[in-house]
Amino acid sequence: MRRAWLNVPIVLISIAATSAAFAGGKTKGKKESDTTEAAAGGPKKDPKGQTGISPFMDRVNEGAAAYVAGDYAKAIELFRKAIEQDPDKALGHYLLGEAYLADKKLEEAERAWQAALQHADKDIRTKAKVLFALADLRERQGRLADAATAWKEYESFVNANAGAGYPATAADRQRAIAAHDDLAQKYAKVKERIEQRQREVSEQKK
Repeated sequence: MRRAWLNVPIVLISIAATSAAFAGGKTKGKKESDTTEAAAGGPKKDPKGQTGISPFMDRVNEGAAAYVAGDYAKAIELFRKAIEQDPDKALGHYLLGEAYLADKKLEEAERAWQAALQHADKDIRTKAKVLFALADLRERQGRLADAATAWKEYESFVNANAGAGYPATAADRQRAIAAHDDLAQKYAKVKERIEQRQREVSEQKK
């Protein structure tokens, strides 16, 4: 459940809602023929993304569909094209990282998420997702001390920005890491005692 809230279908839902608003929510006052024509041609396009779907969101939508279909190479290609359309949007970089992660390319995923952080100051929700993704990545890499620090950073951020994420998850992960460290230390002590006893037995046999 640690990454369930980050999955791309959620993004698809938000994109679909936006598309619906552009395609059907702004038809008031238009002729029926205009509405029919717009419906036949799909969502209205607008390079600025103000009165219709921007090229950036078009590529994001296509990339998300490829991701859901399990075609991660195609998703990566499309998210990269989205970034070319608007490199300042953190969402494109974040989704590229998710596609790289799904394709088991962890270093590329990290680079994409670090790039997302550079553009996420005004996009609170995406920044929360990126911080979550990076903390989770540290655990996948076995860098537990770094992971604990990253989860604490995520927790602080979402506590300061209500509704941006899930501080309880960060607290749970920090407790899990602390428990793991405690067990590791206890095991190390037990192992040391066993090795010491084996040395003593070996000396006695001599």
